[in-house]
Amino acid sequence: MAREGDKGARGSEKRKVSSSRIAASDSAIGTRLIIGIGASAGGLGAFTSFLSNMPSDSGMAFILVQHLSPDHKSILTDLLAKTTSMPVMEAEDGMQIEANRVFVIPPDSTLTIKDRRISISRPAPPRERRRPIDSFFLSLAEDQGEDAVCIVLSGTGTDGSLGLKTVKESGGLTIAQAESDHTAMSGMPRSAVLTGLVDYILPVEEMPARLLAYRDHLRNVAGHKDGDGVREDAWEHLTAITAMLRIKTDHDFSRYKEATVARRVQRRMQVLQIVQVPVYLERLRDDAQEAEALFRELLIGVTRFFRDPDAFESLRTTALAKIVEAKSPDDTIRIWVPACSTGEEVYSIAILIKEEMERQNRSSKIQIFGTDLDETAVTFGRTGRYRKTSGLSSERLRRWFVDDGDETFPNRSIRESCIFSVHSAIKDPPFSKLDLISCRNLLIYFNHELQDGLLETFRYALKPGGYLFLGPSEGVGRQPESYVLLDKKHRIFQRADAPRGLPGSVPTVSAQQSKRFAAPAQLDDPIERSARRALEKYSPVYVIIDRAHHILRFSGGEFGRYLEPSAGAASLDLLNNLRRSLRPTVRAALLSAISTQAAVNDDAVFEADGKTHAVTIAIEPLAERGAEASAFLVTFIEGRMKPADSGEQGLGPGEQIDSLGALRELSATKAQLQATVEDLETANEEMRSISEEYQSVNEELQSTNEELETSKEEMQSINEELQTINAEMFAKNEALTVLNSDFKNLLDSTQIATIFLDDEFCIKSFTPGMTEIFRLRESDRGRPISDIANLIDYPDLHRDFLKVLRDLSAIEREISLKSLEVTFLMRIRPYRTVENVINGVVITFVDVSARKKVDLALQASEERFSAIVNQATVGVAETDLEGRFVLTNARYGDIVHRSEDELKRLRQHDLIHENDSQRAEQSFQRLIEDGIPFQIELRYLHPDGTPIWVHNSVSLLVQRGGDAPRILTVTQEIGERKRAEERNTLLLGELDHRVKNILAVISSVVTQTLKTSDSPGAFAVDIEGRIAAIARAHGRLTDNGRGAVSLGELVSTELAPYNRTNTNIKIEGPPVEFTPKAGLALAMAIHELASNAAKYGALSKPAGVLSASWQIEKGSSGLLNFSWIETGGPSITEQPSRRGFGSTLIERTLALEFDATVKREFLLSGLKCSIAMPLTPEVIYVSTSRS
Repeated sequence: MAREGDKGARGSEKRKVSSSRIAASDSAIGTRLIIGIGASAGGLGAFTSFLSNMPSDSGMAFILVQHLSPDHKSILTDLLAKTTSMPVMEAEDGMQIEANRVFVIPPDSTLTIKDRRISISRPAPPRERRRPIDSFFLSLAEDQGEDAVCIVLSGTGTDGSLGLKTVKESGGLTIAQAESDHTAMSGMPRSAVLTGLVDYILPVEEMPARLLAYRDHLRNVAGHKDGDGVREDAWEHLTAITAMLRIKTDHDFSRYKEATVARRVQRRMQVLQIVQVPVYLERLRDDAQEAEALFRELLIGVTRFFRDPDAFESLRTTALAKIVEAKSPDDTIRIWVPACSTGEEVYSIAILIKEEMERQNRSSKIQIFGTDLDETAVTFGRTGRYRKTSGLSSERLRRWFVDDGDETFPNRSIRESCIFSVHSAIKDPPFSKLDLISCRNLLIYFNHELQDGLLETFRYALKPGGYLFLGPSEGVGRQPESYVLLDKKHRIFQRADAPRGLPGSVPTVSAQQSKRFAAPAQLDDPIERSARRALEKYSPVYVIIDRAHHILRFSGGEFGRYLEPSAGAASLDLLNNLRRSLRPTVRAALLSAISTQAAVNDDAVFEADGKTHAVTIAIEPLAERGAEASAFLVTFIEGRMKPADSGEQGLGPGEQIDSLGALRELSATKAQLQATVEDLETANEEMRSISEEYQSVNEELQSTNEELETSKEEMQSINEELQTINAEMFAKNEALTVLNSDFKNLLDSTQIATIFLDDEFCIKSFTPGMTEIFRLRESDRGRPISDIANLIDYPDLHRDFLKVLRDLSAIEREISLKSLEVTFLMRIRPYRTVENVINGVVITFVDVSARKKVDLALQASEERFSAIVNQATVGVAETDLEGRFVLTNARYGDIVHRSEDELKRLRQHDLIHENDSQRAEQSFQRLIEDGIPFQIELRYLHPDGTPIWVHNSVSLLVQRGGDAPRILTVTQEIGERKRAEERNTLLLGELDHRVKNILAVISSVVTQTLKTSDSPGAFAVDIEGRIAAIARAHGRLTDNGRGAVSLGELVSTELAPYNRTNTNIKIEGPPVEFTPKAGLALAMAIHELASNAAKYGALSKPAGVLSASWQIEKGSSGLLNFSWIETGGPSITEQPSRRGFGSTLIERTLALEFDATVKREFLLSGLKCSIAMPLTPEVIYVSTSRS
C-alpha cells in the first residue's frame, strides 16, 4: 500500500537521520510522559493507593487534579507526601514540570499546561460551571499529544469525560478506575467508560504496573520509528490491515490517508503492548473485538457546540442569513451534516438557524440530517443529553435547552428539526436538494481520490447556489470549477452554476490499481519540458474531439490558420469553427472514422494568404484495446497530398504546361463546384436549423425526462429520509412507551399522594393515594377539583392555586384531615412542560404524621438540651472548621466577656492569647485530621487585654447529610484555681525557704550556744529559750496567713513571760510589718535582749522597768529607730569583760543581713540598746496609720 505523500522509496539519508534522531531520544522515552489524574469524592484514598504503588524513579511526572473547596486551605499535599518518596508539591504558576515529581492543584484555581509549564488561573469558575479535570485534560492533550496519559479516578459527576476524548484523539493513553474497585465512587469513572474511549479499566493498585509496562513498550519500539514517528514496518502491512478490517467491519479504510491509519494501528499496538506488526495482524484476524476497537479508533471524532465560534458566525452571515432570507414559510431548509459524531454540530446549526429566523422575523421548516458511521455516536446525538459545560453560553442554555440536573437537552423546537441516522457518506446514496452541507474535518482523513469523489457527491446533493462548510485545513483545490470560494479563512464555498453530470459512485479501485493511471512522477523535469516544446514546434497541428465533434484539446502551433468560426453564438463544435472549404472533407472523414472505429486519411485544399494550400487530414480513434472510442485525434498535415497516378509521373515540359492549363480549368471547375457546395451548405444550414429546432424539442423532452428522473431520485431520497424519520419516530415511541410505563408504575406504587391539575384546575391525573384525601374516581378526570369532596381542613386551597400560577413559586403547607389525627405536608408547584411552559399545578401530599411526632419530640429534646446548656456552669461553643462561632451559651459569653453577636463576628482563634495560639492551632489541626478529642488549658483575652485562664474539652461533631463537621468546645474558667495554684506554689517555695532558713538559724544558734555555755545545764536552758523564741516568731508569721509579722506582736510575744504586773514593761510604736526573714532576725534579737534583762538586767528585780519603743523616720525609703531601755535593775558599774553569743547574734545578723546599726550602752541605771534599720522592700512594709 502506497504511503500518502511518500510514494517513492525512502532514501537512505532520510532513514539515517530519522533513525539517529529516534536513537538520541530513546533514553528520554518515559521522561516525556505526563500522567494527569483526576478525582473527586473519595479521591484521597485513590491517590494514596496509586502513589504508594508507584516507584519513585519511574521517569514520569504526575499532576493530580481534585475537586477542592475554594473556601478552605487544602492539606492534600501534606497527606500525600506521607505515602511516597517522590517530592509532592502544590502547583504554582509557571512551574516547570519535571519527572519523578507529583504536582497537586491548589484550591480555587484552574490548572492547565503549556510547553510543559504549569499555568494557574484564579479564581476558579462558579461551582455550576467548574470542571477542573476537563480543563486540565484538554490542555494536556493539546500540549503533549501522544505523550499524554489521563486517568479518571473515584468521583461523582461526569468531569473528565470530555477531556478524555481529546486525549484519545491526540493519541494519548486513557485509563479509568474499575467500578468494582472498593475505593471508587463510580460516577466519574462510569461516565468515562461510557464514552467508549477508555483503553484500560483497572483497580487503582494495578494502574502503576500498567503504566510502567506502557513506558517500557514505548522505549522498546522507539528505535523502529521513522522521522514522522510511525513504525517503519507498518507501511508494508497497511493493505492487509485495511483489507482485514473491511472483512470484519464491512467498512473500507483503504482510501484513508495512510499516515492516519498507521498511527491508529500503532496506538492500538501500544495499548496492547504488541511489538511486531505481523503479530498484531494475526490478533486482528482472530479477535473480532480488536477489529471493533480499531474501527472505533479510526472513527474518533472530537466535537463540541460551536467549535470555532468565529467560523460559525461567518457561516451565519455568509450562508445561513441568505438561506433564511430566500425561504418562504412553506419552504423547507435542508441541511446535511455528515460525520456528525455525537451531534453537537447538528444542534449548533439548528440554533443558528432559529436565531437567524428570529432576527429576520421569518419562519420556515427545518430539516437537518446528522449522519455518522458510528451507531453509538448517532444514538448519543439522537438522545441529545449533554453536560452544561459543553461550550454553550448561559443565554443559549436558557433559551434552547432544558435543564436536568448536571445535564441538559435541546428543547422540542430544536430536537424536531434534527434527524439522526447511521449513514456512510462514501458508499450510501446522498441526500438531495440541500441548502447546506457542513462537513468539517472529515476530508483531511481521506486521500485525494476519495476527497474528489466526495466533493462531486456533495455538489450533486446541493441545490444550485447551495453552500459547503469545510474544516480549517480542507478545501476544493482539485475541483475549483465546481465551487466558488466565499470565505477563505473559514472555508465556506458555494456550488458553482456550471452544468455537471450526475456523480458516479465514489471510485472503489484500490491504491495499486490506481497506480496504472497515475501521471508520471517526474512531470516537472526540465528535459521533459524542453522535449515537449520541441515536439509541439515541429509536429503537425491537431485537435482532440468527442463523438459530438466538441473540441476537448488544441495542440500548439499555427492551428488558427484552419479556423473560420461561423457567426452566431460561440461554440466548441469543430465543424462550426473550421474553414468552409475544409468542412466537407472533415465531416465525411469523421463520419467514416466514427462508424468504422478505424483511422481515416483524406486530402483537401483551402485558400489562405492569397494562396492555395493542400492539406492531409488524418483522423485516429482514441480508445483502449477492445473498447469503443469516445474521442478522436484530428491531425492537419500541410503540404502532403496523395501520390499521383503512375501515368502522370513522366510528363515533359510541354506536357507540364498543358497540365497547368488543365489545372486552371480544373480550378475554374472547382470554383463552380465550390459555389455549388456553398449553395448546398446553405441548404444544409437551413436543414440544420430545422434539425436544431427538432433537437431543441428533443432536449426539452429529454429535460422533462431528466426532471422526472430527478423527481424519482428525490422521491427515493425522501423515502430514505422518511425511513430514517420512521426509525427515529419508532425509537421515540419506544422511549415514550417505556416512559409512560415507568410513569404509570411510579404513580401506582408511590406512597406520596399526587394530583395533576391543568390551568383551569381540572383534574388531569392522580395517584391512588389521593383517594384517601379527595373522594376521587377514575371518571373524575377532567372535572374541576372544586367539585370533589375532600377531607382536608384547608379553606384557602383555591387561593393558593392562583398564587402559585401567578408567582410561579412553590407553596408548602402542613394540613390535617378532618376528624383524624393525620398530618400531611402539602406542596403546590407549577406544572412545567419540557418546553418550560406552565400548564397547571402539581399537588403532593406527604404523610408526615410520624415525622411530626418525631419533630415534636425532637423539639422538646432540643428545648431540654438548650435549657441544660444555657443553665450549665460551663461554657459551650460550637464552631465550624475555620473556628467561626455557630452557637454559644450564656456562660461561654460570661467567661470571655463578650455578647453572642460579638462572638458571631469572631473566630475562636481571635480569643486565644498569642503565647498559646500556636499550641492551640496544632491541636485543632490534629483534631480535624484524626478526629481524636483533646483537652487543653490556655488563656483567652479579656476585651481589656487581661488573660482569662480556661480549660477546654474539644471534640469533632460529624454532621448528617454530608455537611462539613463542626467543633464542640466545653469551657471552664480556671482563673481562681490558677491563682490558688500560684499561691500554693508560692507558699511551698516560701515554706521551703523558711525551713531552710530556720534550720540554718537553729544550727548556728546551737553551735554558738554550745561554744559559750559553761555547762550542759546552761546550754540546755539557753538553747531551749532561743528555739522557743524562733518558734514564737514563726507562729506569728503563720497565724495571720499573710506571710508577714507585726513588730508590736513580736515584742509583746517575747516579753509576755516577763510582764508580771502589766506595769513593768512598756511597749510603744507605730504598726510595722516585717518580712519573714527580717521578722525572724528581730525576734531573735529581742529574745536575746529579754533573756539578758531577765538574767542580769531590769527584769531580774521586782522593781525593774523595761521600755521597748520604735519610731519611723521619713526619708527616701524610711528608717526604723528601735529603742530598748532598762531601769530599776542592778546597777552597772563597769563594762562587760567579754561579748556573749547573744550580743554577737544581735549585732552581726542585723548588720550583715539588713544593713542595720546596733548600738549598746551600759549605763548606771541599766542597758540602753538602739537599732536603726533601713525600711527597704526586702525588710518591711510600713502602714500609714498608727496603732
